[in-house]
Amino acid sequence: MTTGENTVGDVFSAGAEEFHSWSRVLWDPVGEATADVAAPAGGESVLDACCGAGASALPAARAVGAAGRVDAVDLADGLLAIGERRAREEGLANIRFHRHEVTSWPVPDPGYDVVQCGLGVFFFPDMDRDSAALTRMLRPGGRFVVTVWEKGALGGWQSALRGAVLTERDLPRPPQMEQLARIDTAGTLAAWLTDLGGSEPRVVQRHFEAPLSPETGWELATGSGARRMLGGLSPAAVERVRAQFTARLTADSVTDLDARVLTGTALIPG
Repeated sequence: MTTGENTVGDVFSAGAEEFHSWSRVLWDPVGEATADVAAPAGGESVLDACCGAGASALPAARAVGAAGRVDAVDLADGLLAIGERRAREEGLANIRFHRHEVTSWPVPDPGYDVVQCGLGVFFFPDMDRDSAALTRMLRPGGRFVVTVWEKGALGGWQSALRGAVLTERDLPRPPQMEQLARIDTAGTLAAWLTDLGGSEPRVVQRHFEAPLSPETGWELATGSGARRMLGGLSPAAVERVRAQFTARLTADSVTDLDARVLTGTALIPG
């Protein structure tokens, strides 16, 4: 691992190709589920926060059409480049990818119709403060939409990876997991949206299963936020972690990724 992987953007940029290897079976279905709940209509404007490689931004751009607009914002250069390439391949001229801190993104007047964030809010330094900043980017009556992992999701894969890393280093529970634990059920997510000033909260649960092998499981480990667990380890130590990870997946017969997500939406009165 490289010593330069300090920020969330750096981590995801470094693993951009590994991340994208999971787009078809994981990130895109989750992104489409996010956009489905957001339900952008023709001519609407959408801010896609923490857009990654465009999993939810691209379906939003298809939905709003030529008269609409999607601003996709992230800090991971590597993922933004993939998103831009995908948009060009589809001929989508109504979407722009931007490298910017999303909570300070300049908002067009009178604000966006939709602000959506797929699997991103729990990575914010302060989830409540920074998500509240996103809600202020909406026009009065706009829709705020977030997707998060449901409690227990990714269990077998995550347990094998964490156990493998612990053979090489101590591993305190990361802050993003503490934040996610506050909103990983339908009830707590709806309550959180209400606390942010939202009305009429609604939560939709989706369950995706994807085949998992030691090879694809390792790609997910190095192409997601889990990559941070490996930061600072020597190449030899990383290889030992990989061997341990493979052994644990095999011993526990983990052959599918249990990807359960919750997508919550609320109206922001303004």
